[in-house]
Amino acid sequence: MRLLRQLLLPLSVAAILSACSTTSHKQPYDYSKFQRSNPRSILVVQPTSSSVEVKAPNAVMAQSTRPLAESGYYVFPVALVNETFKENGLNEGAEIQAVGLNKIRRVYNPDAILYMDIDDYGTKYQVINSTTTVSVKARLVDAKTGDVIWTGAKRITVSSSDNKQQGFLGAVTSALITQIKDKVKDSAFDLAGTVNANLLSAGATNGILYGPHHPSYQKPATATITPVQNP
Repeated sequence: MRLLRQLLLPLSVAAILSACSTTSHKQPYDYSKFQRSNPRSILVVQPTSSSVEVKAPNAVMAQSTRPLAESGYYVFPVALVNETFKENGLNEGAEIQAVGLNKIRRVYNPDAILYMDIDDYGTKYQVINSTTTVSVKARLVDAKTGDVIWTGAKRITVSSSDNKQQGFLGAVTSALITQIKDKVKDSAFDLAGTVNANLLSAGATNGILYGPHHPSYQKPATATITPVQNP
């Protein structure tokens, strides 16, 4: 038995070291398809949603333009695009995302199309606490070839923290006030903006590449700074 333990111990240590080595050396994101596609314009279509909140698709879609535009891309106006689909009898994200690329190119001729899926959106209330969650997956598709050139996902959950140092009655009262406020103002809407900013901004880890209208377009991820020589 002692001999068996002596034999197994080095194997266990080797397995642990191997696992650590594997997890610490993650493969960098493969941007080869993104670079070949080299999109200049992006069309954002209405997301699909697994959430029961009917406001979720519009809330996420409406806040997708800014991070993409600030990353250097021309983004088709999402409100006008969505209205065009509605005029053609397409109101749901699943219907819109099923439209063929040929039809989309005939109308808009974008370089790439951004498809998003909402896994979670909204606020859940407990007796003395509430949590707001927004979870979005995204994929960028070359409008000509149909190739997926980038995928990403982001999930953020925020818990109310005002109740931590209150008594039980104060915590319940505060939670009730928070719930009433959320009936007037959708907390998940603001959080969706944060999720989109993290998910769709260039420069983030495994994020999209900078577009042609950004100063960092096609530049290396880390710039070399040349020291200034005194005359």
